[in-house]
Amino acid sequence: MRKQRHIPSPATLIAIMALFVALGGTAYGVARNSIGTHQIKPHAVQAKNLGPMKLRWGKVRDFDNTAGDGQFNIASGQAQCRRGERLISGGVRARQSPDSGPLRIAMIDSGPVTRKRQWFVTMHSDLGGAARKQFVVFAYCLLR
Repeated sequence: MRKQRHIPSPATLIAIMALFVALGGTAYGVARNSIGTHQIKPHAVQAKNLGPMKLRWGKVRDFDNTAGDGQFNIASGQAQCRRGERLISGGVRARQSPDSGPLRIAMIDSGPVTRKRQWFVTMHSDLGGAARKQFVVFAYCLLR
């Protein structure tokens, strides 16, 4: 006597395929780092959603000797997050609103140094060393 093979119906085969596709899609969706900036709408994530943050300050070093002489020298500085914190953003800020005189400082570069958890700033200064008193570098640090 011969055994009869049971062949599944086409509906059962399609249902099984749909099950595996659904399970595979869910696994892909929860994979690490699968959601990036392109999948997030603008202004959807706010600072309060990230967690507690700290604002760290750093000094600016100004190597200009004489104010207003037309000779611009480098002024630079950095603000560093502490161990266990993650650098999010940063910048430079004037301690007081500048006078309405001629522009004697210009931004050259500003950005993160990820390996050191720092935000750096480089400027051209004709302030005669006063940039260290008038400007401060800051970094936003996320507590882990």
